[in-house]
Amino acid sequence: MKTNFIAHELRISYHKDESLSVSDFKRVNCSALMDNVFRLIWNKDEINVRESFYAIFFNSKLDVVSYRKIVDGGLDAILVDIRLLMSTGLLCNAVRMAVAHNHPSGNLAPSRADKMLTQKIIDASAILGIDFLDHIVLTESTYYSFRDEGDIS
Repeated sequence: MKTNFIAHELRISYHKDESLSVSDFKRVNCSALMDNVFRLIWNKDEINVRESFYAIFFNSKLDVVSYRKIVDGGLDAILVDIRLLMSTGLLCNAVRMAVAHNHPSGNLAPSRADKMLTQKIIDASAILGIDFLDHIVLTESTYYSFRDEGDIS
């Protein structure tokens, strides 16, 4: 008996957010500027409610080429699919990337799980040739940079 197999074509679509200024996305070369970009794209109504995980992707000049919310989590935890994260970077031809998630509790200190996730992302990005820049932990008013604090080199 013959079975029919249907393969699905993957397509990328870009949605231009007219409320965002292009100048905010140029030469994002330090954690303070990354914090600014993440805050521009973040759902501010949820920063104190539940954890979310976003990624921004860059070209070689450190201009943002794309960003994406990867996943929403619970009150104090998040489960990030590394394959989904990395496939997004590959599909937008990213040369570099940075990620961020929030701590609704207001506690900036990264958890053991945060550190393990960061290492998995570093490992995956190295294999795929995407330079991993930073992991930012956001609270409503401030941020923690893994790179600035020496957690990644």
